[in-house]
Amino acid sequence: MNIVINKINNQFIFYDKEIGIDIAEWFQKENFKDSKNNTVSLVNNGLWVKKHYVRKGMASFLGDYYLNTQIQNTRSYREFYLLNRLHKTLPTCKPIFGWVTRSTFFYTANLITEYIPSVTLESYIRQQKMNEDDWIKIGQLILKLHQENIFHGDLNITNILVKNDSKSEKFYLVDFDKSYLLHKIDERAKISNLKRLARSLQKNNLFSRSNFKNVINGYDNFNLDMIL
Repeated sequence: MNIVINKINNQFIFYDKEIGIDIAEWFQKENFKDSKNNTVSLVNNGLWVKKHYVRKGMASFLGDYYLNTQIQNTRSYREFYLLNRLHKTLPTCKPIFGWVTRSTFFYTANLITEYIPSVTLESYIRQQKMNEDDWIKIGQLILKLHQENIFHGDLNITNILVKNDSKSEKFYLVDFDKSYLLHKIDERAKISNLKRLARSLQKNNLFSRSNFKNVINGYDNFNLDMIL
């Protein structure tokens, strides 16, 4: 990977130099404005997705502000780095570029990726379109993620997408914020990801033991009782 970091005033943009687009020129022309109320939006005539990072949970009072750190440690850079590594080997969205805007003590973060015409796995299940082979493919997708030694930070049914165009890969993994590249992913981390997916299904009343058994069969490594 050849990630370039350019400083433009108080903003730092980063991208892969092989992207084939003059990112610096495009970025300055667009003059993006952050919005705390609009964390995800379509840009570039709907071809790209802009993600603005906003705190949640107990730290939500800080909104979209994060304490200054090295560019490589910022939220958007870390996710860009993982996606730039993964999109060539795993069905996920291709990163276009990201940036952080710095003030004296804080930064705000943004990331732009390609748009994947799709619905969430949650929506697809509710449409009653899932079959046995689909559940197996979900397990195979998670296995492929772990073979890349990636721990997903929030593996839930909204972060798995079902692409509208079934001519290519059907299922895609997205939202790698708080995810990690490990030296070697261990059993505990693998089980943690699978448990998170099971909890997401249960929370939304979409869990079926037989369906999740097919996920585990696709993963081909664990006994179902180790997960549930």
